[in-house]
Amino acid sequence: MTLRELEKIYRALGGRKRLEILKLLSSGKEYTVGDIAKSIRLSFKSTSKHLIILRQVGFLERRQAGYVGLYSLDEHLTSILKGLLEQVRKAP
Repeated sequence: MTLRELEKIYRALGGRKRLEILKLLSSGKEYTVGDIAKSIRLSFKSTSKHLIILRQVGFLERRQAGYVGLYSLDEHLTSILKGLLEQVRKAP
């Protein structure tokens, strides 16, 4: 992994709302943008921007179900990232 790739990952993890999204998705369920936005109390547009950042670094998968996009954690996350997400999930 290059330093540039690592920088992108750390930047993606640097946002509180993005950590809240990861915490929500760590449940193993799929969520729509609207569901995520409601859960983290953010606008649909802002939530979409955060989801794009998380997808660009490979944390999320998106599946189209009819007219709706469903987001979930990428099942191929490395064990290090899984450990970090476990800490995020346990955070109050």
